[in-house]
Amino acid sequence: MADYIPSTDPEFDLWQKNLMDNIRQLMSTWGIDPSKVMGLDSKQSIWNTAFSKASNKQNRTAAEVQAKRDALDDYKKEIRSFVAEFLANNSRVSDSDRTLMGLTVKSGTRTPVPVPATSPLGTVDFSVRLQHTLHLSDNATPQSKAKPAGVHGCEVWMKLGGEAPKDASELSYLGVSTTYAYTTTYEGKQSNTMAYYWLRWVNTRGEYGPWSTTVSSIIVG
Repeated sequence: MADYIPSTDPEFDLWQKNLMDNIRQLMSTWGIDPSKVMGLDSKQSIWNTAFSKASNKQNRTAAEVQAKRDALDDYKKEIRSFVAEFLANNSRVSDSDRTLMGLTVKSGTRTPVPVPATSPLGTVDFSVRLQHTLHLSDNATPQSKAKPAGVHGCEVWMKLGGEAPKDASELSYLGVSTTYAYTTTYEGKQSNTMAYYWLRWVNTRGEYGPWSTTVSSIIVG
């Protein structure tokens, strides 16, 4: 049976965020005492810090890389223990819940999370000085704030100034939005510059959907 925990660090990071989001939102529905999640919360905090430091390939140290490995091992052990005790055989946790969390369902088969087939839509709110807020939806359901099934969030990439980007190599990564809005703050020296955004969905397995059309707006100083 394939392991339900992703093997690469970036995939694991996305997967664990989705797992913890679901646990925090639904633990009362599942009859799980909040005190039982404290160990996971602690291990996640350590992992987030260690992964962030080790991801800076230009400035990271050997000690930071090792700290990330140790944090990963400890976090995985905590996750496996929690899943086995509270999620795998809990009758209040449905198979659809397990599928959305990327866990193995009771039948012993794992329903794959689909690769995103649609792309995000974005509109820019520039009403606040030196700030852009992207309001996000899906191009298949533009009136809804809901993400497509299996999607963890929306990756936001940006090019500042010049002509509109023609290739992803021109873009800089900003981050992932797990809600329907993403805010970027700029410096005064960047006012009156055009910002171009490309967006794409990423699922809980770290798989990407197609790029959006270019969204752009001037930075109001």
